[in-house]
Amino acid sequence: MIAACQSVDEAIAVLNDEEVDLLFLDVNLNGESGFDLLERAKGADFPSLIFTTAHDEFAIQAIKHAALDYLLKPIDAEDLVKAVRKAGTRISPEQAEVAEIASKGAPKKLVIPTTEGMHILNVSEIVRCESSSNYTQFFLKNKTSVLASKTMKEYETLLRPAGFERVHKSHLVNLEMISRYVSADGGYLLLTEGSTVPVSNRKKEILVQHLKRL
Repeated sequence: MIAACQSVDEAIAVLNDEEVDLLFLDVNLNGESGFDLLERAKGADFPSLIFTTAHDEFAIQAIKHAALDYLLKPIDAEDLVKAVRKAGTRISPEQAEVAEIASKGAPKKLVIPTTEGMHILNVSEIVRCESSSNYTQFFLKNKTSVLASKTMKEYETLLRPAGFERVHKSHLVNLEMISRYVSADGGYLLLTEGSTVPVSNRKKEILVQHLKRL
């Protein structure tokens, strides 16, 4: 679990910071509603959505928001398991393949699909990756870059065993390429090839633990 939020503002902050696969959304959020969250976050790439509530009159509204399931409180454990399994079936074949490859250990090379064809990159040459909608920009030691036609989420799964960490919703970095962590101005990293990368509040503690182990 990434986070448990008590308000719409708190939930939006997490969605802005994190890549979320599954969102359990209560209709009642401290005077606001889960539907308020959906309205305020219009245009966001929402994960699989499961509503939870003690009231059944919101079911039609939930369906209109493409909810995967609608669980009534008190939530039955069997219904919860079924809903989570249903969310799991939404994982694309490509994501499943990536997860299987990642389970075999750290890759030494990556084959990157681009609009021009394929690029083969040595993982050791990758400094960082930056998310750009459904694309991922790879920045290399030689200060060139390659734009891949896949999401960063897939590369995060592949590269984490090779010592990469997602320090922000839009940034994945090679921990070996960090020259300095600066806590001022919200927190950011200085990388060996001269670039700077912001660190989200929710990632700071995890990052510091990784740096201590380097």
